[in-house]
This record gives sequence, structure tokens and C-alpha cells, in this order.
Amino acid sequence: MTYKETFYKGFDAANKNILLVPVKMAATYALFIGFVIVLIIPIVVAALAFGTGMLASLKDLNINNIGELLSSKYLVLAVVIAAIVLVYITAASFVALYVYGGSCGMIAGGIRDEGFKFQMSGFFSEGKRFFGPVLGFTTIVGAVVIVILLLLVASVFPLKSIIHVLEGMNESLSMFMATLSVLVAAVTFLFLFAGTFAITFYGTAALVFKGAAATQAANEAVRFIFKRPSAFGFYMLCVVIYFSANVMIAGSVFGVALIPVIGTVMVFPYHLLVQAVQYYMGILFVAVLFSYYFGVEGQGSAPPISEMSTAAIDTSSGVPEPETFPAQQVDPDEGEL
Repeated sequence: MTYKETFYKGFDAANKNILLVPVKMAATYALFIGFVIVLIIPIVVAALAFGTGMLASLKDLNINNIGELLSSKYLVLAVVIAAIVLVYITAASFVALYVYGGSCGMIAGGIRDEGFKFQMSGFFSEGKRFFGPVLGFTTIVGAVVIVILLLLVASVFPLKSIIHVLEGMNESLSMFMATLSVLVAAVTFLFLFAGTFAITFYGTAALVFKGAAATQAANEAVRFIFKRPSAFGFYMLCVVIYFSANVMIAGSVFGVALIPVIGTVMVFPYHLLVQAVQYYMGILFVAVLFSYYFGVEGQGSAPPISEMSTAAIDTSSGVPEPETFPAQQVDPDEGEL
């Protein structure tokens, strides 16, 4: 499969799942409305009930008088608000993972099943099926991100000590080392995070195509990238295209807003249209990466979506093993995957 065929198959899968756009938009607006109802409105009500004293206490809050806040009458209110925020973040994260898992499952179905048709029942089924694996996998990835951040923060202290020592020896050398350290840290930071997100998407592909467990998917994604470095290059190409297209699309909103009279009226509906296009671009981004992974690794062991509908058959009769397909052989010298 060539790169051209990969993009074509990704477009085909994204178009088959174009109804994911309103689904994702509805989930986003539902979370926003929930944020307003669960958090913003209670805070406004509390501010009205307690008066301006609470806001003044928050305004004057600093590390020196935090003890006064803990002993004040607003402590219970602060604890309640913090608990509400924690519950909301947890619920929003679960909803996002459910939608992500369902979307990935449907995109995978569109790639491996030529007769695939989007159905909400299939989306909910895939969301339920992949919620646990995606939760476990993203937890692993999140832990890796935290470790990377801690390592980068820890590297700042020895670098500052080295630069401080060089300052007493040679000012030009210390300035050069400081600039070099910042550049190396920035490049390392970007490379590690780009690699982490590449592992995230290729690992998700392993989840949906091969039915791998969370740890297996992480190991599979790392193996896939190290065994085939062009996979990381293809991911970076997709990232550049995705962000470039989104910047141009988002910039068009400001162009419409600058149009006299009509721009003021059209900016809101046009903004909704731009949001829909951006959601489609996100679906297309995932579809192209999944298409690349599928073209290299083959189907694996997970059955197509169309076969999942037969899961209602009595399990006592046994479920036949799905047919597996070997990974496709490719020739990198011919510009193929």
C-alpha cells in the first residue's frame, strides 16, 4: 500500500464515519453545559449567598495567609467546590474516553470493512467495548508523560549549577551554554512528547485492530515505531498537515468577522461550521494513521464491526476464531508504507 492509497483509505474511512462529527460536537457541548451547571452556577450562587467577603478572601489569598483561609468559614465551601471540580473532571474524562474509544472502533470498522455503514448502536457498542482498554492504555501513557515532565524538571537544576559555575569563568561561554541548554531541552521536550503521542495513536490502533490489552498495546506501539522509523515520520507528516489546515481554517473565522455588517451576523454560524470541519479533520487524522498501521500490520485478531453484530449468538456453541491476515510486505524504496 502506497502513501497515496493510505490517504485515500483514510479519507474513505473518515467519510463513512462523518456522522461522528455531530456526535463529537454534541458530546463537547454537553460537557460545556455540564461545566456551567455543575460548577459555574454553584459558584455564582455561593458568591451571592456569602457576599463579597468570599471573593475578597480569595483575592487576598497567598502562601502567607493560607492558614487563615483554612480556619475561615469558607473552608467547607472550598472543600465542596474542590470535590465538585474533581467529580466533574473525572466524569468528563470518562465521557471523552468513551467517545474516543467508540470513534476509534468505528474508524477501524470503516477501514477493514468495505461494506461498513455508521450506526449509533455500533458506536455505543464500540465505546463500551473499548472503554476499559482505552482507559488503561491512556493511564499508562499519562504516567509516561508525568515521568518525562519530572525528568525535564529535574534536569534544570544541574544545568543551572553548571551555568552558574561557568559565569565566574567566562561570560560568553556561560551565555552560549545557557542558550544551548534551552535549545536542547526544547528539542528533547518536543521529540519526547511527539513520540509519546505517536505511541498513543499507534497503540490505540493495536487495541482496535488486534484486540491487544493496554500493556500489550503500549509495547506493540513502541515495537512498531522502533522497527519501522518511517512510522514516526509519517505521524509527523500528518501532524504538520493537520495543524497547518486547522490554522488556516481557524484564521478564516477572523476574516469573516472583519467583513462589515454581514461578518457580524455570519461569524457565529460560520464558527459552528469551522468547528465541524475541525472535528472532521481530527477524525481524518486518526483514520489516516489507522490506515497506515492497518496497511503494515494487517487486521490482527479483532473481528470486523459487521461480525460484532453476531455476538448475540449463544456463546455455548462457541465463537469461531476470526480469520487473521498477515502483515503486508512492502518495499520502502518504492515510496510505499
